[in-house]
Amino acid sequence: MKKIVLLDTSAIMYRAFYANMNFKTKDEPTGAVYGFTNTLLSIIKEFSPDYICAAQDVKRATLKRSEIFEDYKKNREAVPEDLLVQIPRIEEVLDCFGIKRFKIDGYEADDVMGTIAKKFSKENYEIYIITGDKDLAQLVDKNINIALMGKGDDGGFKILRTDEDVVEFLGVTPEMIPDLFGLIGDKSDGIPGVRKVGEKKAIPMLEKYQNLEGIYENISSLREISGIGPGLIKNIEEDREMAFLSRKLATIDKNVPIDIEISQISYNIDNKKTLELFKILGFKALIKRMNLEEEVEKLKLESSNSQLGLFENLSEKVEVKKDEEILIVDNNEKFEILKENLKKENEIFFYTENIGIAFSTSKKDYYLPFAHNLKLGEKYQNYSKEKAQEIFDLDKKFITYGFKNVIKNIGKIPTKNMEFDMMLGYHLQTAQTKEGLEMVALNEGIDIKSYADLFGKEERENTNIEEYGKYLCRLSSLIQEVYPSMKEDLEEKGLIKNLKDTEIPLIEVLASMEQEGITIDPKYFQNYSIELTELIEKLENKIYEEANEKFNINSPKQLSEILFFKLNITPVKKTKSGYSTDVEVLEVLRDRGEKIAEYILEYRKFTKLKSTYVDALLKVKDENNRIHTTFNQTGTATGRLSSSDPNLQNIPVKTDEGMKIREGFVAKEGNKLLGIDYSQIELRVLGEMSGDENLIEAYGKNADLHSLTARKIFDLKEDEEVSREERIIAKTINFSVIYGKTPFGLASELKISQSEAKEYIEKYFSEYPRVKEFEKDIIAEAEKKGYVETYFKRRRNIDGINSKNKNIKNQGERMAVNTVIQGTAAEIIKKAMIKIYNEIKNKDDIKMLLQVHDELIFEIKKEKVDYYREIIENIMKNSVDFKKVHLEVNSAEGKNWAEAK
Repeated sequence: MKKIVLLDTSAIMYRAFYANMNFKTKDEPTGAVYGFTNTLLSIIKEFSPDYICAAQDVKRATLKRSEIFEDYKKNREAVPEDLLVQIPRIEEVLDCFGIKRFKIDGYEADDVMGTIAKKFSKENYEIYIITGDKDLAQLVDKNINIALMGKGDDGGFKILRTDEDVVEFLGVTPEMIPDLFGLIGDKSDGIPGVRKVGEKKAIPMLEKYQNLEGIYENISSLREISGIGPGLIKNIEEDREMAFLSRKLATIDKNVPIDIEISQISYNIDNKKTLELFKILGFKALIKRMNLEEEVEKLKLESSNSQLGLFENLSEKVEVKKDEEILIVDNNEKFEILKENLKKENEIFFYTENIGIAFSTSKKDYYLPFAHNLKLGEKYQNYSKEKAQEIFDLDKKFITYGFKNVIKNIGKIPTKNMEFDMMLGYHLQTAQTKEGLEMVALNEGIDIKSYADLFGKEERENTNIEEYGKYLCRLSSLIQEVYPSMKEDLEEKGLIKNLKDTEIPLIEVLASMEQEGITIDPKYFQNYSIELTELIEKLENKIYEEANEKFNINSPKQLSEILFFKLNITPVKKTKSGYSTDVEVLEVLRDRGEKIAEYILEYRKFTKLKSTYVDALLKVKDENNRIHTTFNQTGTATGRLSSSDPNLQNIPVKTDEGMKIREGFVAKEGNKLLGIDYSQIELRVLGEMSGDENLIEAYGKNADLHSLTARKIFDLKEDEEVSREERIIAKTINFSVIYGKTPFGLASELKISQSEAKEYIEKYFSEYPRVKEFEKDIIAEAEKKGYVETYFKRRRNIDGINSKNKNIKNQGERMAVNTVIQGTAAEIIKKAMIKIYNEIKNKDDIKMLLQVHDELIFEIKKEKVDYYREIIENIMKNSVDFKKVHLEVNSAEGKNWAEAK
């Protein structure tokens, strides 16, 4: 039986778009095109079709369904602009593959596929519909199969072939699906259904009565079905017309006027045309995957004009790199051999204390270790940490991926010979916070099909050391393949300096901080946990008193019912699932005088403190009561460091509760904690980069900028005192400029009118005129280049900066300004940390423990605090050579973090 594949073009391209949003050339976004093509190749490889065709959607306004129900798909968001511009390219890809496209006015792609599928099913073709839409399961018959993207066990296709498959997936047989949606509706398509009827209620009704007609004929008997009460029956009765209309909207039309013969949907790739398109789009990996350059050369040499079909290319066996003999270093005798072999072209696997390190070496002047945390049993733990360090101290450069994250357990991490870290290189290239060698390889155009077995497993544990060695050596081999093009790209973009001068030296700094950790007082946290438990219980009782009943406070649904139905409080906003009970809503209710909202906000605050910090910290302390966070160099798009496992950067800083948590972080006996932070670093960066004379003058006089801004905004005279409220407003406005807050956002934060907020912002820019010009310059540069750069030339692509959608463009503009200022500030503190570390790394009486945004925490012998304070303050003030604004710091010491703040 010959196979036909029908492509749901919209479903495939949307999925591709969101999976590859950062793919672009200098001229255009390409992620959707790239992902669409990759999916198409996977489809051809998996299904080996004889025929393919693609169905495309038309504008909502032209649909026949919109004529019978005005709200049909009315709330669907417009196609994202970056996707819209790629649709013609996707059509070009389909044309290159020789795949016929069908778009019929008045009908959706589902109807087109339904009509084509039913026609050829009758002619006994085997049909696969590639989609993400479960509604299409109503088409399943003996010859029609539905292939749902991303729903398979391995993330691939889930194939619905039989009625039983459909029942397992949706709960009803294919012919019942329109009736199911007649009852439950479909919010994404604007199909209303019957009020309060969900799948749990609808499926038992259909199992018993088969369809809507059967349900309405037996409406008086519905109460026999568990969970269906009089209120729901009333809804079903009242919404009868809507139920039948919804069924009609959900039924795929299989009689679309379309003339199609099987010969029209055969396909044949035009290799030359495809190669030309992929070169324009920069699809190096796809060119390699499809062997397009080789195929085009073949065509030039061949006298005939015959072309190889793409399915023939893909049906060839994939040649996986064969594992050569790998030297497994698992005892002391082999250790010296390892060092000798690093000078040759070889593959080696070395194991020490739960760290596996694989090496691909070459005749060049570098080698490529790939390390991984693993458990292979005690019999392989024959080496000390010093042995592993010795490997990296060899007089030979090395290139790796995510070096700090996997080798931090060996103690002091030597980076003097590190030539390149590809995880950091990829972050500099793309500003992406997602990690993975697979993404890196794809970004560099590497054909990863021969490495396919390496990906998709989060954790690998294997007692077979040889197999594990081979696995890691092949990852190391992939690094070797990726390295040249990534290095070339970073050099072209001028980003090598950022990697060599900042990011690589920072690895050793952060690893030492992670290994050192910071001490907590367990007894203090245990007592605070008890205190919070009592406080939370009191708040629970107050909430129950207000509600006049007990309920699950943590359930948004139950809370919504209590607030807006039982207590009859006027709702603030509605979401798809009902009335919202988020923080913003509760704050509005609290400000209206609703006591229950005030108690719930307090309850949420204290339960979060208890679970996220107080109890959590006790669980992750080591045997010495020290907490070891992980500092992430690729955790933010702006270049700021982030903290995880546990996150110590998110402990509230402006609240009494936050300071109470900090009290539990203590210095070891005989030591003190010293906290030093930059004073208004982002505003000083703004002054330096904008060149605004008023900002520069203020910092030159070491004035209190927030008070000065308050004077300017509120037109205060010299002898008039700035009130606390005025200073708070001015401080908020000063930082709002950096984060691009709108009058609406500022009004919400300050709880003032939008007109007042707008007036404050305008007054600010009139007093600091170069700031406004500077922001305009950043935005203009982003519009022109598609990216922005910090003071140190680190760059970030700004998606949506040229969008015609006002909201998306505004978001892009804010992102651009914030990246330049915050990114520069982040790099300043990184440079300071490197200089401080180099000054103190061999000292026993001082350790750098934490970095929290603009603040550094040190543990120092009591008698040496003043000595090191002077050294560190001097380094931080002079870590960069600003010409217009000087950097200032604040410092404090104490027996705990709260006192050192």
